[in-house]
Amino acid sequence: MMKDARDEDFELAEIDNVVVIFTNARIDRDTVPFDLYCYDVRESEGFSGDPVTLEKVVSINHWGTILSKKPFPLEDDAYYPLKDGINYLGETCTMDEFMEMNPEDEMDVMF
Repeated sequence: MMKDARDEDFELAEIDNVVVIFTNARIDRDTVPFDLYCYDVRESEGFSGDPVTLEKVVSINHWGTILSKKPFPLEDDAYYPLKDGINYLGETCTMDEFMEMNPEDEMDVMF
């Protein structure tokens, strides 16, 4: 079941020095504003609990969904490898709160 991004509580996280918001849910892309980038996170084979790639859509081995203010370059227009995984920052926020964060706020959250 797809969730409405406007009603979801997300975890603040960091991927390759980019602050993102994460949820385990599948997000309905129609509820995401055009100025945010939405990616599904694929879990590794064998249910190891390790997120391995960002992709446009993941049907099998779906780990969660992230929203980002910056695009991640997809290799072969298919995936972005998560070499260092996802660094969860221990805070939550809504999509609207994330959109209101300025770059200084994002840096404060990371350090």
